[in-house]
This record gives sequence, C-alpha cells and structure tokens, in this order.
Amino acid sequence: MARPRRSRASAERLRRLARSGACAGFSALDRMCPAFGAVLAGALLRTPWCTRPTRWERRLLASARRSTIRFTGGRLAVFRWGTGPAIVLVHGWGGHSGRLGSFVAPLVEAGCSVVAFDAPGHGESGGFSGSVWETVEALRALQDRLGPCAALIAHSLGASAAAIALRSGLPVPRAVLLAPPADLSRYAARFARHFGISSRMFDAMKLRLADVYGISWDRLRIDTSLPSAPARLLIFHDAGDPRVPFRDGQAVARAWPGARLVQTRGLGHHRILRDPRVVRRAVAFVAWGQRQRVACFPQAAAS
Repeated sequence: MARPRRSRASAERLRRLARSGACAGFSALDRMCPAFGAVLAGALLRTPWCTRPTRWERRLLASARRSTIRFTGGRLAVFRWGTGPAIVLVHGWGGHSGRLGSFVAPLVEAGCSVVAFDAPGHGESGGFSGSVWETVEALRALQDRLGPCAALIAHSLGASAAAIALRSGLPVPRAVLLAPPADLSRYAARFARHFGISSRMFDAMKLRLADVYGISWDRLRIDTSLPSAPARLLIFHDAGDPRVPFRDGQAVARAWPGARLVQTRGLGHHRILRDPRVVRRAVAFVAWGQRQRVACFPQAAAS
C-alpha cells in the first residue's frame, strides 16, 4: 500500500511544480508578449490531463467491440457492448471510455447496447488537445455513423457537451447528466486564476477560441432558459461536489422544462459514477420497458 501513496504524492509534487512554472511563465509573458501568452493559455486550456483506466476498467474495455470513426476533428476510438437501442456514455475532462463503466452491465441486461468513446484528445482517440465543442461534434459524428441513439448518460464536462448537443438539435429522446457544469466561461475563468493568467490574456484567449471554433461563449452555457425541452432530462448532482457546485445542477434543471434533479450526498464528483442507487435509477430512466421488450425509443414504443 505504501508504494501507491508515494506515487500519488510524487504526482502531486510534479503537478505543483508544473503549476508554479506555468504561473511564472504566464507572468513573464503578460509583461513581454501577452498575445502569445493568450495563445499558450488557449492551448493549455484544451490539453487534458488524462487519467489511466483502472485494472477493472481495462478488463471492461477489452471485452468491448472496438471500432474507429473519422470526423472533422480527427478520429474517435469507439467501444460497444450488447445489442439493442444504443445508449451513449460520455466521459468528462481527462477521462476515458471506461469511466462510466458501472452503467454497462445493467444497461446490457436491460436490453440496450452501450456505446462509449474516447473524447477528442483523450485515450485512444486522435489528437493532443480537445474541447467541449469538439466533443459536441464527436457526438454528432457518432450518431451519423451509428444511427439514432436512445439516450445519453454523461458526466461533468461531458454532460455539458451532451446538453449543448441536445440544445443544438441532436435528436436524442432522453438524457442523464451527472454533475453538469452550467457555464463553461466560469470554469475557464477558474482555470485562468489557477495558472495566474492576467485578465487581458484571459480575454484575448476567449476571443481567439471563439474565433477558432466559430461559436460564442454564450452558446456554451446550458443554464439559459429553453422554450421547450429537446429531451427528457434527469440530473444527478452531489450536494458536496468539490469540482462542480450543486447550484450548477440546480441552474440546469431550472432552465430545462420538465427536468428532474436528484440531489445525492457523500458521493462527490466521481463516486457518483459508481453509486449503485444512481446507476439503478439512471438505467431505469433511459432503458424503461426493456424487460418487457419495449424499445428504448419512445417512437418505437408507440408503434
């Protein structure tokens, strides 16, 4: 047990050293060349610090049917289990396809197929950087390639991407969001504070990224009111989430007509993905009627 603790301590020291170096570098660039500092800040913002799959997650991924999908952002590593209407799992920033693995077996048992993918810049997918908008484009490419999916289950920034895709017209009837950040601009500001990026470099970074992706930061908010719900929505959010505060889940639920918000306690930001009660309720929501051989798609159920 001592070795893993030492490894975690060493990794934490390396992260602190990297942050100190980045802060010093951005401070110097703010004085000498803020425009270049803004470019570097944007690159750092889009570079995920990816976690490795656990042994259990590696076994789960090894049991999947694998494929690769090409899209405008590069290539996507796709993993699939089971047969039936497709439920797509969307991991968060720095994650991988196995991150929502606790949902796989219950969904397959409920008569659905499960599709997971490594987001752009993550895992086995191509590229060294990614963004929420690129994950939105990846979801569209996945549906274009695999056909309609019955539901999305998404976590953290992956939940933001799923909600943005739905609000932008992705035709999916049901979604489960776990700990969704409501306003990505606010999280970009937190990133800037963490690395000591000045306000003028931060503003220039935001303008540059908006130009690169051709999208305003307002379109990356999922807490603005909708006239009608693009999908039935269930949200889980922990009251003590240290990464994404519970008020974000509340804001998303208020903005989405008919959304249901479930408050959990003691699960934080990541344990919520493995909690049996959360998994059971999410599966019941997206895979309703499968045990009675009713299709996940409401349209199919009505036919």
